[in-house]
Amino acid sequence: MNLEDFKSFRRVLIPSEVGSIPTHSRQGLLVLVAAALCTTAVPRDARADDWEGPSPFRRAVRSAVFPAWGQVTNGKYKKAAVLFTFETYLLTRVIQETRAAREWDRIAAGETDPGRMEVAEAAAEDHYGRRRDLFFWGIVASFYGAIDAYVDAYLGDFEKDLEEGRELFAGVAEDGTSLEFGVRF
Repeated sequence: MNLEDFKSFRRVLIPSEVGSIPTHSRQGLLVLVAAALCTTAVPRDARADDWEGPSPFRRAVRSAVFPAWGQVTNGKYKKAAVLFTFETYLLTRVIQETRAAREWDRIAAGETDPGRMEVAEAAAEDHYGRRRDLFFWGIVASFYGAIDAYVDAYLGDFEKDLEEGRELFAGVAEDGTSLEFGVRF
């Protein structure tokens, strides 16, 4: 690889400006392709073949790629609605805080008064700090959604199987000295 090849490769990675929001169209496309491959190219495990639907790992990946997709696949619609709403709220707030921080950066860059510039820079840092916190909670929510989808898929109809397998028993010893009773699972 010569220097010109490196420079042309480097230009591909630089985001192009659209309005005031930088876009990474090529990187976003690569992420979507990788996510699609993860949801389709993962081998199925033996437990998932016992009942319909993708494997628990695929459901976890789906939930990590798109909020609540794994919960919908598992048939947990109320949980999916809550998780989708929460993750969408966090993502929206991250975008709002980013825009506000960039606006304060723009104001600070155009300000000539040192006092006003300091106030604008402090406001920008405050918005960047909130964005960082919201981004962290978004990652936690996404991780929770993936783990929850995996556990729900792996356990499947555990409660239903438990109810069907439960039985009452009672018995008397042959010599008549003891009595036993209980519930079997």
